[in-house]
Amino acid sequence: MHPLDYPGSPAATAGLITADGGWHELAGTDVPDRLRRGRRCVLAVGSNAAPRVLAAKLSAAAVPLEVGLLPCTVGGIAVAHSAHVSPAGYVATTAMWAPRARTQVVACWFTADQLAAVDATEPNYVRRALAPTTTGAPEPAAVYASRWGVLAPGGTALAPTTQAVVHRVFAADAVLANLLPLGDGPATVAALLDDGIRARVRQRLVDLGWVSPTGL
Repeated sequence: MHPLDYPGSPAATAGLITADGGWHELAGTDVPDRLRRGRRCVLAVGSNAAPRVLAAKLSAAAVPLEVGLLPCTVGGIAVAHSAHVSPAGYVATTAMWAPRARTQVVACWFTADQLAAVDATEPNYVRRALAPTTTGAPEPAAVYASRWGVLAPGGTALAPTTQAVVHRVFAADAVLANLLPLGDGPATVAALLDDGIRARVRQRLVDLGWVSPTGL
């Protein structure tokens, strides 16, 4: 996945990542019990919802690839952009507490080895068990919440959008506009590969008051 294409194409139907890393849509509206029994359910809200991205992560960790995925709508959480820049140069999303929200997510059922592999790709996130008040999840589930909070310019969480829109939000601040070539998407991504630049962006978001807690 190119950083400007984040979060990729999420699963639109029930399906499974096959043992060879392919994607197989299921005829029904659920995931077979054999792909749920003894596994942990995690609700994906970003690129982990994209079969191609998830298969690549598992393949890189040399763990079995077969995973069941199921789109579902849950109440009690929303999705917004995280108040940090990933090492790959894009601004990812995070789950956040939102008691009145109903949000489309993708449920994924992982073995212990698969879950450890996915956890290792999420150093900027904490896996949180969903609160009992969350509705619509297929079973007790967890979700990844950003350690850095939510990007909330003007106090309003930035809903999932393109990286180009995120760059325009950044461009509203003179300091960020001077730091990054925000009119050029590929150049901005390239600049954000630098650890120091990412740290300065993160600190500027804090200084601006553009960071809110996830509530999770």
